[in-house]
Amino acid sequence: MRRIAAARFSLAASLALLLLGAGPCAQGAILQAGDAVAGHPGLTYLDLVRRLVPDLALNPSTHQIEGRLKTGPRHVLGKDVDNELPDPVVLGFIEDQRIEVGGRKRIAVLADLGSSPEQVAGMSVLLLFDDAAKPRLLDAASVAVDKDTSFADHAQLPLAPGDDALISYSEHDDADLTFGHYLLITPFGDHLRLAQQIDTASERACGWSNIEETTFSTNPDPGRRYRRIDVAVSSVFKHPPGDCGSEVIPKGRSAVYRASFRWNAAAERFETRSDGLKRLDALNKLVFQ
Repeated sequence: MRRIAAARFSLAASLALLLLGAGPCAQGAILQAGDAVAGHPGLTYLDLVRRLVPDLALNPSTHQIEGRLKTGPRHVLGKDVDNELPDPVVLGFIEDQRIEVGGRKRIAVLADLGSSPEQVAGMSVLLLFDDAAKPRLLDAASVAVDKDTSFADHAQLPLAPGDDALISYSEHDDADLTFGHYLLITPFGDHLRLAQQIDTASERACGWSNIEETTFSTNPDPGRRYRRIDVAVSSVFKHPPGDCGSEVIPKGRSAVYRASFRWNAAAERFETRSDGLKRLDALNKLVFQ
């Protein structure tokens, strides 16, 4: 993802922003540690991330903002996910989304805390703060699924008046193959919870290509507390001309895979009866494995 790659800022720029500070940045922009938090004069994003990692500071030897955590936040995917902490954690790029939870204003910060050499996925943490004069950390969860993680291009979904969902995106981009992972996260009750994971795969090879793109939307769902969440993954399969020798060229066709998620009040979660995402997974296993 070009947006993630662009977020890898230079050492000189990051040090200057940390030491000199910067003006407030627009929501959705790539932020630095020294950037001022919009609406909170005198508060920087380094101050916010220190709510989770109190000893974050500039290391004069490495010229990086480092700190240590004895215990990391839980992973939003559950206890079975390997969530090894980097030692030390290294603060990288930061993103900010302003949402509402139960009619109250909230600040959602996604912070890159580096990576461990023992695992592929980095350490990216979603931090939820209230939007008071002195923001308090309400919840934190790791959302990294693959090497690079950011908010999705469409990072927010309105679920009801005063309630929004968040979408993160992780990917591993290797030459002409990209694996992507969307996490749809609900912050109801100021607790970050996974609603759904959507996995995609795109590849360009000799004689064929398959590019998958995902869109999210919400629509009224009469009689239910929250709006229906609709997901559509377009799979565009092409066979460009070219001599590929004896290389096997898979057969495929373009299609759109859809799923709708509706709020189950008794179970207090979004559920689906759609099989679109299962068919998408079956396609990707057939093509890429």
